[in-house]
Amino acid sequence: MTELIPYWMNESLVLYHCDFKRLLSHLDDESVDLVATDPPYESLKRWEGIGTTARMGLGRKGSKSFDPEKLYETIPNYELAHLLSEIYRVLKPNRHAYVMTDGATLPFFLGQLLQCYSCKPCIYADEWVKIKFSNVKILVWDKVNLGMGYHYRSQHEYILMLDKGKNRRLADLGVGDVLRFKAEGQMVPTQKPYELFKLLVRQSTNPGEVVVDPFVGSGTTLVAAHVLGRKGIGGDIDEAHCQIAVRRLELLFGCPPLPGIEEPSLAEVVM
Repeated sequence: MTELIPYWMNESLVLYHCDFKRLLSHLDDESVDLVATDPPYESLKRWEGIGTTARMGLGRKGSKSFDPEKLYETIPNYELAHLLSEIYRVLKPNRHAYVMTDGATLPFFLGQLLQCYSCKPCIYADEWVKIKFSNVKILVWDKVNLGMGYHYRSQHEYILMLDKGKNRRLADLGVGDVLRFKAEGQMVPTQKPYELFKLLVRQSTNPGEVVVDPFVGSGTTLVAAHVLGRKGIGGDIDEAHCQIAVRRLELLFGCPPLPGIEEPSLAEVVM
């Protein structure tokens, strides 16, 4: 296995430019305290070619539907089992994972997670169906504002909370399973609120523990990990996303701006 070279790092955070399979394969068994991530799921592809990809902040104003800037890589549904299996492997016992998903992708996740509780032995199980999370809890992210559309307009997404082993006590048992946080500015497509991921990290880890995000996007999970005194490991297959995450992290650590580079505002660094 070739060495994985950090794209950026400091004393508590490290970022890699690679896909989720390469990042997770380089992590030891039972070495991580929390995985919190938002995969670019396959269902997002349905917006390509019909002009609505601009909803996610992609492409230049007035550009055509198939402008290259509007195209981005997603994780196919058939790889979700691999993702879940690797998350299970790297998590320490009695730890949590949080995986964002939408309504179209949720059945694919549940199909893999629930197979491991079916008939034993299951003649239909493929090589990746070895996922033995002890509990699956579906949380709802309420976006507050309505999305665009011509039907019942979308106002929520789902968060799969996965327990490995004995359920670890959450930091605050007064938090309900509907998490209400307003959507934020779009440094990357489908960017999730900083305060949402800060809550998830705080709920399921202690200071000094290790948080991993294999689809790091703009670096929200790493920012939350640092602010809360956790260690963070992130990766993204899209180098443009890595560059955005690096500038966000460098601003967080007080690094000077780069000449000729459009910087996120200081408010965007922790939002």
